[in-house]
This record gives sequence, C-alpha cells and structure tokens, in this order.
Amino acid sequence: MKPVIDLKDFEQGSTKFDSLMPYKVRDILLVSSLYDIYSLREDGQLANLVMSEYAELRLSSAPMISRVGSGSGALEALKTRKFDLIIIFRSLSDIDPAEFKRKVKKLHSDIPVVLLAFHHRELKLMREKAGKAFDNVFFWSGESRILLTIIKIIEDKKNVEADTRLIGVRVIILVENSVRFYSSYLPLIYTETMQQTSALLSESINSANRLLRMRARPKILLAKNFEEALTLLEKYKKFLLGVISDIQFTKDGRSDETAGIQLANLIKKEISDLPVLLQSSNDDHRVKATECGAGFVNKRSPRLLNEVSTFINENFGFGDFVFRMPDGSELERAGNFAEMKRILETVDIKSLVFHAERNHFSNWLMARTEFELADRLRSKRASEFKSPDEMRAYLIRVFEDFLHERQVGVVTDFSREHFDGRAEFLRIGEGSLGGKGRGLAFINNLINCYPVYSTFPGIRISVPRTAVICTGAFDRFMQDNDLTQFALGEHCDEEIIAVFSKAKIPPDLVDDLKAFLAFADFPLAVRSSSLLEDSHYQPFAGIYDTFFLPNNYPTLRGRIARLLAAIKLIYASVYCSNSKHYIEATGNRAEEEKMAIILQEIAGQRREDYFYPVLSGMARSYNFYSVGRIKPDEGIAYIALGLGKTVVEGENCLFFSPSNPQVLPQFSKPQDYLRNSQREFFAVNMNKPGVYPRKGGEDGLVKLKMIESEAHGVLKYVGSTYSADNDRIYPGIGRDGTRIVTFDPILKSKIFPLDRILQFLLRLGSKAMNVPIEMEFAVEMHPEPDRQDDFRFLQIRPMLVDSSFEDISVLDVDSARVLARSDQALSHGRIDRVRDIIFVKTENFKRANMVHMAEQVGRYNQQFKEKNLPYMLVGPGRWGTSDRWLGIPVKWDQISSARVIVEAEYGNFMVEPSFGTHFFQNLITFQTGYLTINSNSRGNYLDWDWLNSRKSVSETEYVRHVHLQRPLDILIDGRSGKAVIFKTRMASSGKKKRVSPAGKRTRKRAAKH
Repeated sequence: MKPVIDLKDFEQGSTKFDSLMPYKVRDILLVSSLYDIYSLREDGQLANLVMSEYAELRLSSAPMISRVGSGSGALEALKTRKFDLIIIFRSLSDIDPAEFKRKVKKLHSDIPVVLLAFHHRELKLMREKAGKAFDNVFFWSGESRILLTIIKIIEDKKNVEADTRLIGVRVIILVENSVRFYSSYLPLIYTETMQQTSALLSESINSANRLLRMRARPKILLAKNFEEALTLLEKYKKFLLGVISDIQFTKDGRSDETAGIQLANLIKKEISDLPVLLQSSNDDHRVKATECGAGFVNKRSPRLLNEVSTFINENFGFGDFVFRMPDGSELERAGNFAEMKRILETVDIKSLVFHAERNHFSNWLMARTEFELADRLRSKRASEFKSPDEMRAYLIRVFEDFLHERQVGVVTDFSREHFDGRAEFLRIGEGSLGGKGRGLAFINNLINCYPVYSTFPGIRISVPRTAVICTGAFDRFMQDNDLTQFALGEHCDEEIIAVFSKAKIPPDLVDDLKAFLAFADFPLAVRSSSLLEDSHYQPFAGIYDTFFLPNNYPTLRGRIARLLAAIKLIYASVYCSNSKHYIEATGNRAEEEKMAIILQEIAGQRREDYFYPVLSGMARSYNFYSVGRIKPDEGIAYIALGLGKTVVEGENCLFFSPSNPQVLPQFSKPQDYLRNSQREFFAVNMNKPGVYPRKGGEDGLVKLKMIESEAHGVLKYVGSTYSADNDRIYPGIGRDGTRIVTFDPILKSKIFPLDRILQFLLRLGSKAMNVPIEMEFAVEMHPEPDRQDDFRFLQIRPMLVDSSFEDISVLDVDSARVLARSDQALSHGRIDRVRDIIFVKTENFKRANMVHMAEQVGRYNQQFKEKNLPYMLVGPGRWGTSDRWLGIPVKWDQISSARVIVEAEYGNFMVEPSFGTHFFQNLITFQTGYLTINSNSRGNYLDWDWLNSRKSVSETEYVRHVHLQRPLDILIDGRSGKAVIFKTRMASSGKKKRVSPAGKRTRKRAAKH
C-alpha cells in the first residue's frame, strides 16, 4: 500500500508564526491641542519617540500617527480615512465626549476610543462628566512608554484568542481598577516581557525562530473587576504565566476589600503552582496573601515598581534560571538551554527537587516560548519518579533531546559562541543559500516535518549534516580582493585559478570555519550552490566542481587550509570558460552570478583506508527514455556501489524503474552483466590526509576494484555470482565464481526497501515542488540488528518537462529518406533549420584517441557558437562521460551549440546508454535532441554510407564537417522515445501541426542568425 501524501499539515506547520498577531495598530489619530502634544515630545517629534521605543524593544514597524485639534476635526478625518485607534488628550472642548463616541462608532464601530489624562483631578472630572464615553482611560505621569502600552493592550486583547489557540502563547493577567496604578503597572510589565523577548533573540537558532519569539511574547490582559478576571481565568487557564492582582476591587457590583484574596484562593485551588502577586495599600493583607501561596507588595512602598519587577523576573521564568536551595540560597544560574543541561548534571539534588516540585522548569520554558516542552514537563509530577536521581536523568534526557530536536529540519544560523555540533543544517554568513542549498534546506525541512521517519521502520531518512556558506561571503571575497574586473576579463582558466587561490578569505569567515571544523571531523564534500543552480529551466548541473576532502589532517590548521583552497577553487569556477559559456547560453550574465558553498558530510562509513557508502544514485520522477516496460511516468533510478560520481559522470551503473525494480532492460542475459555491469567504484582516500584540492575535483578520490568491496563486507549487499560452468548468475556471493554488481539482494530479495523509498520520495518531492524532480541519494547499511540503516538525501532539483506533448508521430517511411532512426531518444517535437553535421570519422576511430576528439569537437562548437548556428553531432559511446574509454569526454561548453546529438555504434565499440545526471540535466535544459543508435535495439539505423559520401567543408584528424543545401527534418516522439531524422524535410500531410517546444527554440535561435 502506497503511503498517502498530504502536505496540508506541513504547510500549516511551516507558516504558523506568520499567523501570529494578526491584528496590529497601524494608524493612530490623536485628538489634542498643540500644547498637549508638546508635553509628550522630548524633541518635537512624537512619531520619533514611538519609533524609538519600537526599535529599542525590537518590535515590528511603528504605527503612523496623525493629529487633529478637535473632536469635530476628528469626525471629519474619519469620513475619509480608517484609523485603528483614537487617543484623546485631556478632553474635548467642542463636543460632548459621549456624543463624540456615538458618532465615531456610527462611522467605524470597531475603533477603540481612549482617553489619556494628564492629572488626577482632571481624571476625576472626566469620569464625572463623561462616564463611559471612552473604551479605556489611561493616566500619563511622565512615563514615555504609555503610548506603546495603549497600543499593545489593544492589540493583545484582539489577538489573544487566536494566538493561544494557534501555538499556546502565554498570558499574564493584571487585575486592577485604579487608572493610576494600571497606568504604571502595564508599561512595567510590557517592558519586562519585551526585554525578556529581546534577550532571548541571541539564543534563537535562525531568523524564523527569532520572529516567532518576538511574536509569541506573553499577552497581557487587563481586568477591572472580579467577574472580568474570572472570565479571563476560565478562558485562558491553560496558558497562564502568572497573575498580578489588587486586593480591593469591585465584585458583584460593590467594592470588596478581599476580592483579590478570594481570586487568589480560586486560582491556587485550580493551579496550585501558578505565580500570583497580590498588592494592596493595607499591609495587614500580607499574611492572608502568604497563607494562600501568593506574593505580596505594598502599594505605598517607595520601591513598588522595583518589587513588582523582581517578582516577575523571579517567578514568571524571565531572565536566568536561578538554582536555589530550599532555604533560598543561590547555587548557580542557567542563561540558556545548553547551560541548563550542563548544570542539571551536577547541581545539588535538593535544589533539583525544590524547583521540580514547583514547576519552575516549566515556567522558565514557557517564558522562552518553548510551549510544547513546557507542557510536557508540567504534566510530569516529581512524585512520579522512583528517586530524585531518576528525575535528574529524565530532565537531562529531555533537555538533551530538545537541544537536538529544535534544530532538526531547520536552517540554524551559525554562531561561534553557541555552536555545539548538534545542528544538522547550518547557515554561515549573510545572503542566499544558492539554488542547491535552497533545495537541500527545503527537502531537509520537508522530510523532518512530514512524517517520513515513521513510513519506513528501521530506516533513517535524512539529509547529511550540512553547512552553507552564503553568497554574502562570496561578495565580500570579491570586493576585499578587488577581483570583479579581473574575473570578468579575458583570461584563461589557469590564470583565474592562480589569482583566486592567492586571494584572502574574509577573516571572520575563517574563524567561523575553524569553529565548524572543530566539531566537523568527518569527510566533507565541498560543493557549489550558485544562485542559478538547480532552478527551474536552468539546473547548471555539473558545471561547477565538487571537492572531496578526507578532512583528517593531523592539525586544525592543515584542515582549514585545504578547506579554504577548495572554497577558492569553487569561487574561481564561476569565471572559468565552461561556466561562462553556460551562463551566456542560458541568457544570464556572469557578473550577476553569485556563489554559495555547501559543506556536506559524505554519506557512508570508513572501511580500512577508504570512505564510501554501500550505494549511491539518482532518481527521476519522470523517465524521458521509455526503455522496454519502463514508462515515462513510472520514473527511473540509476544506482552504483560507492560514491555517486560513477552515476553522475555516466559510467557503468544499473538503472531500473522504482515501480518495477525486477525489470532490468540493460541486462537481458548473463553476457550483458559481464560486459556492462559496474567493475570499479569511487571512494574517498583516507590514507592521504595531506592531499590538496585541484581543479577537476578528482584529488581526494580513489577508484577501487570491485574485489575490494567484498573484502570490506559491502559486496554482499549488492552482488551476485556468475558461474561459467552453466552460464548462470546466482544471487549473493556465497559461491565460487565471478563477482558481479547486480543489486539483486536489494531489488529482488528486498533486504532494503529501496524501490518503495524512491517511489515515496519522488512522489513527495514532485508534489512539494509541483514539477517532476531529480534527486541524488546514498544508502548506508549496518550489520548490527539494533542499528538503523541510512537513506541520505543528497540533492533535489526540478526537471524541465513540458506539460503537454505535441502531436508528433514517428511513422514507418521509405528508408531511403531516413538518415537515422532510434527507439531511445530524448526531447520532443520537430527540430528543423539544422544544415550542418559534425561527426567523428569511422575509418580511423580508436578509443585511445577520444580525448583528442573532444578537443577537436570543441573547436568546431566554438565556430558555430560565434555564428549562432545549430548543428547535429554524431559520435561513439557516451557523450559527456568522464571515462574516456566509454565515450568522448566533452564538457558542456564543447558541444553547447549542438541541437541534436547522436550516440552511435562504431564497429565493435558499443556502449549501453547511461545518461549521467549532470549531462542529462543540461540536455533537458536546452531541449537538445539526443538519439542512441545501436544494434541491440531493433530498427535503430544510421546511414553511414550517405553521411560519408557528403562533401566535407573541413575536417581534422578525427572529426569531419559537412554542410547540407536543405535542412534536416528531425522528429522526436517523447512519449514513446522514438525518433527519426530525414535527409530532407518531409512534405506536409495537410494536417497542420503545432510546433514543438524544441522546434520553437530552434526557430528562435535561427531568427538570431
């Protein structure tokens, strides 16, 4: 049964913090005289005062403030503009306050109207005169943050219900009916909560976490009588952080001298450990407050506000966690989660029990917006543990798991001070992650937030530990070393690499990398992640090198030197000829490209002097080559033993459809396995820690014979045995005979559910990206029965697939008119305007000379590129392979102007198509037609006699160029994978056909000619 894929919960979870604080006061109307406004100004700029408060407390954008001088002026302004809040200073001289409120509510019923009084007597007069004309009344005693308090109390009242329901935001309730006192308390409470929030930002793991903490600060609610307080307590009791209450206030319509004591008793009966602070002008109430378990402050105390602040910090979980003994003596302080875990391991057990019994750990976590963990600890009682030591072990384990889990599936901002090696995906520096980095970060988030981990028991699906040096470091490197003008000039690759290698990496980045390497003691793949890589329509696959570092040099200085060398080479590669030509071909500019760097743990494990995984591979959710029973929409996978370089470079590997893994079209008989199966594999050479990276990325790697994988205990997972006695292949390696990589133990015996994992992840990735995808992966298997096997997600990129296929059919026609026919073809539609053919000669073809053939083809390609002309390219084996014995090892810039590429048989030199990852992606991007022609497929055909009889325009030792008077007619049916090339354009059948995407691109290019 296929797992059901529903990304709705993932999307909701990933955007929760965006929904916090939906209501914000953005536009304020002040009704006041110029004199009143001046009283609030320190420098004549009221808006600046508000903005400075917002900036100091790291709040979001401050509201706009407008002023009018009278009530009638306010009503006129309301007719043309909607405000979120009206603040009236002193009173209204031109209109009765009650009448003013009635007219305001008639225009805009939801606008709160607030009075700000400047004097006690004025406040008393306004109460007598205006009654309930205002939604709220505040008193200004010179506290500059009173405006901020008014704004926030209104926002909190509107947002509290949604925010508590969404993520469990905590609530502080103030019960106070004295305008003068709540006008003093509220600014204090807001200042404490916002300073607490601001202090926590340095502990946030990334910008999203910082934003969440800023938006998830405790909401503060004001109740003015017993009934209001009771309603709030009942509604938000699950989210309460604490209560601050007067003792004498209105209950049942009358002033009650003990209302606060009664309220505290109700609270403690319901939530015994909730912090409650009672305050009164009568010190006789102190004893009663203590009896009900509440704190007490005297309102007449000269240090009233200081005492309230101290209570908040010590009881609401703000600030450091102070470990105390039962007698109150201080032992230690934990300022962050890592310090908390460290202190829990050694602190006096009496202190541990003291805090656990009072839920202090939960309170501290709630104040830090870690609501889920706080609720988990709050539900666990100290009495549930058999001993204090068991409770200590539980708390240590909880915080250890939390420190790891909070960084799972997210991009953590790197900090030298806080990095402890736990983060799985790091962002180093400012700027973009680049295309490849974005893809990795996305899939890391997706597979951790979506329940992939529970889909395949016993298998851990994850992205290897990764750090991305963002593009800001590249910008600084270029600027600090004044490299831009030089890099964009006309220089050969060797000159560019020499200059970049001598340049200096920014010192703070070097320090960051030293701190990273202090924990990252595993082999590293240093990979490019430019802005343009792995994006839709332009994957830039294989254009930049990847460097494999053993990362085991004896000293940190030696390890950092080799890492910096690799980084500089990747920076330099942006301006090397291959990438410059590719960038231009995609319609981009080299000066606009920016480079991020991925530092990724290499999947696998050390085996003697080598490091490699059991298998690596790539898979596509859409298969452009319908081979045998493998249909396009079933997808396809390519796998090889060892590192994935075997696959991406187009060397011998195995391909299959995850939907039908036992069907292997390339291996129909034992001789096919002997001829085309993998014989060598790549590994990181751990025996050469001193190797320095060089252009090409080969240094650090070694190619091993298959027999070595058997000695390492790996071949048993992927191998079979060929018996020459009866010409049969037997699964496994338990008998004598020739060892062959067949992957039968995995694909047929199902010792690892690779096919099901690939099907699931391809569907998941395609649904998440909304297009077919290509993914790279590695698998590591462990013999220990209690240890999970690993499936490591190395890369994801979108595939360029046209949403609709044109009506192009490849029919049986007069063979005399056919130049070539193939049933293994890539692209779709009609390609015309091609009059030139570049082909490798057959008469003097030798495999040993294929490197020279690549150079000669590249020179022809440059000529066609300069003239903006397309051509057809014909040659042996696999184009673009890194193995010169399997085909012509061209780079993309050596064939970039070819519109059609033919992979043909040359005598007895015949190689099964592989379509290495990088080369294949570039074919898709440029919609280049690609035909494979060999005698294994019936009906495949290339008219060599006709081609060799054409007059040459020019030729080199190995390559010939012919020009045709009439263009070729090239038809490719992407649905069936069939193609035919006619020597001249076929006559129209009378039925008008739409021009295919490939044809459109050809005509666009021709229009430029």
